[in-house]
Amino acid sequence: MTDLMISLRRSPRTLLERDGHPGPGPGKLGLVMARAGVGKTAVLTGIGVDAMLSGQKVLHVSIERTIDKIREWYDEKLVEMLKHNKKLDHLGPLQLTMERNRHIHTFVGQSFSLERIRHTLDLLRDAMEFVPAVIILDRTEYTELNPDSIAELKAMAAEIGAEIWMACRTHRDGPPAAPGHLPPPADTFEGEVDVAFSLVPQDAKVRLHVIKDQDEMVDKDLNILLDPQTLLLVTGVAAKK
Repeated sequence: MTDLMISLRRSPRTLLERDGHPGPGPGKLGLVMARAGVGKTAVLTGIGVDAMLSGQKVLHVSIERTIDKIREWYDEKLVEMLKHNKKLDHLGPLQLTMERNRHIHTFVGQSFSLERIRHTLDLLRDAMEFVPAVIILDRTEYTELNPDSIAELKAMAAEIGAEIWMACRTHRDGPPAAPGHLPPPADTFEGEVDVAFSLVPQDAKVRLHVIKDQDEMVDKDLNILLDPQTLLLVTGVAAKK
């Protein structure tokens, strides 16, 4: 089963592996940027699946979506991965593994706050012995996050050894990124971003760019395509310019 789980990994997060760690690392923030409708949430869900396939526990926090809806997305992502590898007969055991290694928390009907995040982390640790290695914040572009609150959030994650992933909506008609900076509105907190991906639609495809890697602004087309349906890495296909 372990070999199968490794073979299924096709998230953009797999490109970040350094020193044996499957992601950017504890206390680090990964950002997925794209215009509305390109697939930010699909990428975040794929990152969650990728983390669980690599043996990590995941906390998925949603601002406005129900637990059932988010669970459905994870199941759909897993089904697509298994179809790609012609291993659908392993769906049941892998779903069980995901349920054991994932907790979904929703703020539907409540306001998002760092205090509520900390309360959730404390409750998971004390009541369920669940300590996530990856925290996914879904739809946080609609909250009042700022550099100070993001720094506090990263420190909170570092305390438990977790990395954070979130999305940021960019705008087709908005101002372009200044040289050496992330595009608005991510530029307002770019100092707290450790890794930034950009999803760039091209015809019927989606190209993956890395915009920031650690302290360096690189703005590099990785010459990698994402499947437009699953937003997972396309394997065996060259990404032509």
